[in-house]
Amino acid sequence: MKIWAKVMVKDKIRKDVVEEYEDTKSFTFSQFKTLIQNLCYKVDISTPVILKPHYDHFIQFNRVKFLPRDFIEQVDYTCFEVEVGYDKKKATFSTFGF
Repeated sequence: MKIWAKVMVKDKIRKDVVEEYEDTKSFTFSQFKTLIQNLCYKVDISTPVILKPHYDHFIQFNRVKFLPRDFIEQVDYTCFEVEVGYDKKKATFSTFGF
């Protein structure tokens, strides 16, 4: 499963990174925090304050968005988004007979 992290300025991607990770549905809160910290390091931004609602939103919707208010330092970007992308090759439709 791939995780796509992107730093956005208005509607434009300033920086992004794609990383391969294990299944994100079984992440604990501490694993989620480590994931976000690693992704922030790779795109060279400060780590946001990570709260339980961020974790819940990521688990439920496979996506989380951090706004400038989620960072302690002042940031010059509109948002930091992290979303899950699934491999199309691994998706099978055998239960439907295709």
